[in-house]
Amino acid sequence: MKILLINPPGWQKGSINLGLSYLAAGLLKAGHEVKIFDVNESELLPEAVAERAAVFAPAVIGFSIKTATVKPALLLSAAIKKVYKNALHIAGGPHISLDYENFLQENPEIAYAFLGEADLSLVEFINKLSKKEELSVVPGLAFRNASGITANAPKIVELLDELPFPEYEVIDTFTPAGFRYPLITSRGCPYNCTYCCVGVVSTKKWRSRSVAGIMNELATAKQKYNITQFEVLDDNFTLKLDRAKDLCRELIAGKMRLEWYCHNGIRADKLDPELAKLMKKAGCTSVALGIESGNERVFDSIKKGEKLSDIVKAVKLIKKAGMRAVGYFIIGLPGDTLAGIKSTIAFQRSLELDNYVYGILTPYPRTEVWELVKKEGTILLDIKDTYHFSAEVNPPLEYPYFKAARIREAYYLATYYGLYLFKENFTRKYGKAPGRILYINFSAETGFTATVNTVFDGVQADVFTSKYKAGLYLPNGQKAGINNLYVFEGKETGLAKVAAFVKFASLLARQKYDAVFYNSATKRLFLPAVLLVIRPKAFFLEEEKGKYVFGFFSKKVLKYVLSRFNFKKLVFAAVSLLLYPVFRLGALLLAGLLLLKRSEKRFPSREAEEGKK
Repeated sequence: MKILLINPPGWQKGSINLGLSYLAAGLLKAGHEVKIFDVNESELLPEAVAERAAVFAPAVIGFSIKTATVKPALLLSAAIKKVYKNALHIAGGPHISLDYENFLQENPEIAYAFLGEADLSLVEFINKLSKKEELSVVPGLAFRNASGITANAPKIVELLDELPFPEYEVIDTFTPAGFRYPLITSRGCPYNCTYCCVGVVSTKKWRSRSVAGIMNELATAKQKYNITQFEVLDDNFTLKLDRAKDLCRELIAGKMRLEWYCHNGIRADKLDPELAKLMKKAGCTSVALGIESGNERVFDSIKKGEKLSDIVKAVKLIKKAGMRAVGYFIIGLPGDTLAGIKSTIAFQRSLELDNYVYGILTPYPRTEVWELVKKEGTILLDIKDTYHFSAEVNPPLEYPYFKAARIREAYYLATYYGLYLFKENFTRKYGKAPGRILYINFSAETGFTATVNTVFDGVQADVFTSKYKAGLYLPNGQKAGINNLYVFEGKETGLAKVAAFVKFASLLARQKYDAVFYNSATKRLFLPAVLLVIRPKAFFLEEEKGKYVFGFFSKKVLKYVLSRFNFKKLVFAAVSLLLYPVFRLGALLLAGLLLLKRSEKRFPSREAEEGKK
């Protein structure tokens, strides 16, 4: 039987839907034909997806649905039904486990839905469907009958080693180039964090794979896709310290030389010095912790079962071992306030994390937070219009003691704390707030200008970008929060391009900017021209995900610049800028000499002509 699985578009780009890849592997093993359309990556319009689906002509179309992708999934389903009516539409994913009854009541076009882990139940469903057997007995299946909506109890996968390795080559957008291999080594989590829905989706029963099975998968992936890195996506990778240590020892002994990350987060109280050292030696370079709040009262209320002292200790262990420490924080937890967020910011800064992410709370059904928010506050948005750990500054909830406007203010303060600090320091030093800012970005638009207009009042923000990215700053033909847009054509090559940029920089230097923000993705050879020619009062680097390194020209800032940028290239660029006029003059002189020699050959001297006579 032909089955099409679809990953709808959402906010989380650049990651493969691992759940669909596992489902595809199970269906292929059972003898079925499977394709995965990753619309989140292809960004195809619903009509285009529908046309492709009609060509494949599947008997069943399954949608993987998160809360934030319910509406895009339904748009795709409706578009497909218009041009291809022969498929049965089904759905699964986290949102179905959380809210299956409402989902099926509101969306009659979806015939069946799957709760929890569907690795085994989907294969059983498709097998029974192909044989025209009774479907209502399939574990984890939710469906309509005469009495309303019925759901069978899900059947969790007890023996994870018995599952086939996930299949990626059936994904329409898959390419092995630069593939960061997603790895699951365990499922489930036994803890009771009030905001978390993992216990509902994957159950509180923690199950793990064998170290041998994990190593076999990585070896297969390295041979098949030539991977150089992988990312552990477990919800509780280090729950059993000895198992995590055994895996690290096998990675070291196997000499696989794979770089890896733990960015889904580990528990701070499930890390010791030995494991941290082993992780680093085994190739781990970055570890994330779910910190959530630095306010002790709020932190204790979310029932993580940890202490803030555990967080401090874990961050020190991670950094001491030579890995990057990343922290995740939530704004809008029950009991939190603007003052509470300020104490969280102070705690976050004291940790000296390598990176951190703040998100606004999304209360999910069937979690304790869902009930608490309904009791203490107000849910302002349909949760299907929200995003988990969102960068969208549109609070979906508020409390009498923490209104939506304050939650929004807290988000900006936490995420862009450096901007506020810069504004304060600049005002103290120069007796006025910054009035003119230049943003240099030759990469993707980051929302910086909107942020600046939120943080600063009446600031004039100019943007200097390439002609290829200029359109990003002109939505609907209007300059979004931009005073002036300067576009660098960049038609020249080599030293001529450097010279052209310096000429442009000289133009910008006359604007006398209070500060220049320089996106780190912009060509690094442009940096000397910014520092030497534009010479703003303050210079800052914008790194990935909107993080900034702030300072008025100081040893700290210069040290940072030199540490992040290749010193040899900086010297080369600086020398090139100084010597370019000399090179150009030399080239003109050489051209003149060659022209004179050529002229002598074409027009002989009078003495030569007389000699011939």
